[in-house]
Amino acid sequence: MKYITLSFFLISLTPFYSNAKETVQNHDDVDMSDPMSVYTGGDIKAGDKGLGGSLQFSVGQHNWAAMGKIEGTNNFETYRARIFVPNKKTGTGIYIDSGKDDHIDGLSSNYATVGLLQVIPINKKLKLYAGITYGKSWESNHLYKDTNLINTPIYAKYNINDKFFILASPQYQYGLNGEEFRDFYAELNVGYKIDKSNVILFTGSTDEQTWVTYKFKI
Repeated sequence: MKYITLSFFLISLTPFYSNAKETVQNHDDVDMSDPMSVYTGGDIKAGDKGLGGSLQFSVGQHNWAAMGKIEGTNNFETYRARIFVPNKKTGTGIYIDSGKDDHIDGLSSNYATVGLLQVIPINKKLKLYAGITYGKSWESNHLYKDTNLINTPIYAKYNINDKFFILASPQYQYGLNGEEFRDFYAELNVGYKIDKSNVILFTGSTDEQTWVTYKFKI
């Protein structure tokens, strides 16, 4: 059985975007098309990355909410775990992201980062999530050097109408030492909201892979 290594840190938050107070919705009225929306549910996916799926849970109290998500792709040989703890008024949140990739024979790459993610509503149709995280990358069989890394994830969602939306999610990883690397990766999604509890996504990536995802809320 494969395990995901998580690193947990405490971070002090400083609100800096006053107009974000409405960007984290109540659990009963969550917009599932938002990439970091806080709800309990999961998804099933299939495509060039093989079969996959995810489960996520959410809790909330007063001005704070928390979302935890674990997902598997490449026929469940690649795993990713994320925790997002946003402040409902400011849209600023702690963001923990880690993963383990064993889908290439003889190679077992891992990473774990922690940082901040900020919800930035541009207008009624466009919303951004911009973040920066810091952590470590390593290979379990010591095939490459351990390295500290900075990751800059961005999510941009545009509502075409009440049903259709576009979601772009570019990110850039920068290895600081050890195994130095520069890596750019992006996904482009076209989504359809079946109803408040069901969404379908059609996705393409810079790795020249495509897949379909069905998301559901419990």
